[in-house]
Amino acid sequence: MSGCDDRRRVRRAHAGRQVPDATASATIGGAPKPALVFLRTRLPPAAHPPPMNHAAPPRPVAGTALAALRVAAKLAAFVLISVPLLPLQWLLMRVTRGRGAFVLPRLWFACLRKAMGIRVEVVGTPRSGGGTLFVGNHISHFDIVVLGSLLHARFIAKNDMERWPGMRRLGALAQTLFISRRRIDAANVAAAVAAQIRPDHDVVLFAEGTTSSGERVAPFKSSLFSLFLGGDANARPWTLQPFTMDILSVDGRRLAHGGERDAYAFYGSMQAGAHVLRFLRASGAAVRVTFHAPLAIAPGTDRKALAQQVHGIVASALAAQPHDESR
Repeated sequence: MSGCDDRRRVRRAHAGRQVPDATASATIGGAPKPALVFLRTRLPPAAHPPPMNHAAPPRPVAGTALAALRVAAKLAAFVLISVPLLPLQWLLMRVTRGRGAFVLPRLWFACLRKAMGIRVEVVGTPRSGGGTLFVGNHISHFDIVVLGSLLHARFIAKNDMERWPGMRRLGALAQTLFISRRRIDAANVAAAVAAQIRPDHDVVLFAEGTTSSGERVAPFKSSLFSLFLGGDANARPWTLQPFTMDILSVDGRRLAHGGERDAYAFYGSMQAGAHVLRFLRASGAAVRVTFHAPLAIAPGTDRKALAQQVHGIVASALAAQPHDESR
């Protein structure tokens, strides 16, 4: 019977999930024999799986490399364009500051625009021949590149831009007029503009006095119009031609289909350096420039009434012209 007892004891041990201990012994058939003594043990807990990483996936290496390549290529193009043309322009301005002095700047702006990937749709015909005041809205510093590639004209800009690296020298070669917008400087600004502008010059004036997102046109500052309404009654009167800047697409995407307006538009608290770098990383942009019918500025024209009239013309193009979805 002892054998049967041993077998029952073994089955009970297995039922209790026991493991053997070879150090114990039992008596079987009258003689001491090694026996298996089973001890209750607890299996170790299952190891916990490593935590999952929920961080955002890194930016694709290919996209980052392409953006860096674009920046490098555009900066290299800027250098290659500027090295031959800027010294030539400096020499040319030793000879003349008339309309002939705007040929190379226009070529420089055209090459720069192409290198930056900015495509332009032109509506209407810009006036030429001198004595034209082009007045319109202002979306970005890239507007200067766009308009400079289309016109033989000089720009009126805020004197704050002179503090940008290299801007004073580039502005001098393009005959840019940097003016103060403070009321206390109004008399000095008017005298400086009258002394520098010639009758055969064309001038670009961003009448908002600042930049905007391009979704609407900010009110025009009538004080800027006074620079071209006074002076000698026998002098050649200015002809005013309104224009409208409008963004069509950015980085190959229509604004209605995910294009980032702010990659081109520069306004508010944006930082100039970061904004330029952001645009250079993109493939480019497409903009529309609408040149409206010229307006003759009659002697004695009220500057406030003129500012409101031109503002209405410029703003009308943003609402009236549908964006071509096939572009």
